[in-house]
Amino acid sequence: MRTDTTFEIDLTEEQIAFFHDNGFLSIERITTDEEIEWLKGIYNQLFDERAGEEKGLYYDLAAPRGHDGREVLPQVLGPDITIPELRESNHYRNALKLSKQLLGDDEKVRAGGHMIFKPARYGAETPWHQDEAYWSPDVYLNSLSVWMPLDEATVESGCMQFIPGSHKGDLCWHRHIDNDPLIHGLMTDDIDPSKAVACPLAPGGATFHSYRTLHHTAPNTTDNPRRAYILVCSGPEKKRDTPAPRPWSEQEREAMKKAGLDVPLL
Repeated sequence: MRTDTTFEIDLTEEQIAFFHDNGFLSIERITTDEEIEWLKGIYNQLFDERAGEEKGLYYDLAAPRGHDGREVLPQVLGPDITIPELRESNHYRNALKLSKQLLGDDEKVRAGGHMIFKPARYGAETPWHQDEAYWSPDVYLNSLSVWMPLDEATVESGCMQFIPGSHKGDLCWHRHIDNDPLIHGLMTDDIDPSKAVACPLAPGGATFHSYRTLHHTAPNTTDNPRRAYILVCSGPEKKRDTPAPRPWSEQEREAMKKAGLDVPLL
């Protein structure tokens, strides 16, 4: 059952400066333990029902589209479309509030969510990538992601890891996992993992990272699931004069068309 307890939080000037310097920030708490328990029930329901699969809102991020094998990194897009009450949660409200502080726009920040599940013992890694690689080539972004675990997130279970300062560089070259364009998940080889900073978190903690920050989560080798709820918070976008090259997106569209898959790329 959902709790009505309101949890308030603000960022310090030091935390805001750290985010802008490093491209990421980790905080110990963004919501209450009671709300985490409520969210777990919703999370399990959405994955059990494969919510939105017919609309392309449920698929395995680390395996070819339409495969019938064991799911290693399933994802639900737009969980608040199915459960609008999620938008009234402490998590959602605080994610928007703190993102406004980090993005510097108090009026026009909006949020959209997705959930990623790493099953116990075999949940796949999310390879090193930048979120911008997935998004529209027609705009300059002003966006960040808020990543919250519903279970303890350790290095062994797949907590977030970041390359400090990588948001200040250019978009890296990306390719599809296993070089298979039917796999939606992307990765980059332009990375020095020795520079990575891991951010273990208890349930209800959160990390924030810029759309261009290099990040990664390891496979889940523990006996417990790793459930994560991500909100992407975006300020106003600026249209590009010329679209940025995203050949990996074109490769995916062509592969899906050839395979006869009519699933939207979201």
